[in-house]
Amino acid sequence: MRDLKETHPILAQLGYHEMIGCFDSETDLDRLGRVMRQDRQRYSVITENGIVRAALTTGQRFDPRDKTAFPVVGDWVTLGSLEANNATTPITGRIPRRSKLSRRASGDNYLEQILVSNLDLIFVVSGLDQNFNLNRIQRFLTMAWSCGLPAILLLSKADIAEDADAKIKALEPILHGTKVYPVNMHDTETLTGPLKNLNPGQCAALIGSSGVGKSSMINQILGLDHMPTQAVRAFDDKGRHTTTHRELCILPNDSGLIIDTPGMREAQIWFEPAQFAERYQDLLVPAQYCRFSDCRHDEDPDCAVRETALKSKRTTDLWRQYSLLQAMAVTE
Repeated sequence: MRDLKETHPILAQLGYHEMIGCFDSETDLDRLGRVMRQDRQRYSVITENGIVRAALTTGQRFDPRDKTAFPVVGDWVTLGSLEANNATTPITGRIPRRSKLSRRASGDNYLEQILVSNLDLIFVVSGLDQNFNLNRIQRFLTMAWSCGLPAILLLSKADIAEDADAKIKALEPILHGTKVYPVNMHDTETLTGPLKNLNPGQCAALIGSSGVGKSSMINQILGLDHMPTQAVRAFDDKGRHTTTHRELCILPNDSGLIIDTPGMREAQIWFEPAQFAERYQDLLVPAQYCRFSDCRHDEDPDCAVRETALKSKRTTDLWRQYSLLQAMAVTE
């Protein structure tokens, strides 16, 4: 049997092997694609034969009350046939997601909004200029952790920040093991270095507030003017992020995929205990030896989880992440 990289090289690049457990054995690879962009209920889907415009068919109109069922950028979808006199290919189904980045939807009701899906890593981007804010950075990191996803912090505009070292040191109490990369837009190595955390076929998303340079990073990495940028009108910043949509890009040299997202004014965190519990399940194995059956693994006496976690830096960092999530889940 020929290797998928030979028969369907684009699907291989898109991360087919990362999703192998989610596909049905009867999935037609020639009818399979990954959503690269969404405009309302219209989609751009990357397939083995190129990019196609797609839309939900009448029979696939999901319950409007369940917004989480609709395809989002990063989703794998199955496609129907392109009918005559119709420039849009029908989406006939969505493959189950293996991961998702969500936030709490705006409004009074406690509802989930899925931003992007099928991720392996989150790049949280913050500027080292006037954008730098410890509370905001912590919330974006927590947003990733609450979805069971690892995060890496990218600090943009390192070349124009006079007090970069002091700001990086101030981050230490909130990182809990998170890797940090200062980024200089004029030094390609500072951009490509963080991408080494991705394997071929794996996917990361860039998140952060407006003006931190997410699109400029993608422009530099891809070597083209892919995402629009514009001059900033306030303070001494050099470029404002103007992306109004989410878009998936294939990185050069089969080094993975990256999704750019619009700037967020604030990180509205969505807590789904089952979602982030999987990331910390190994940490909670000793819970059966805790003194109290309802131990919160925080300040309770004789907590086996806490005692075990504090034996190494890695597990200590994970335990602090978990404790932060537990505390925030109560107050949000």
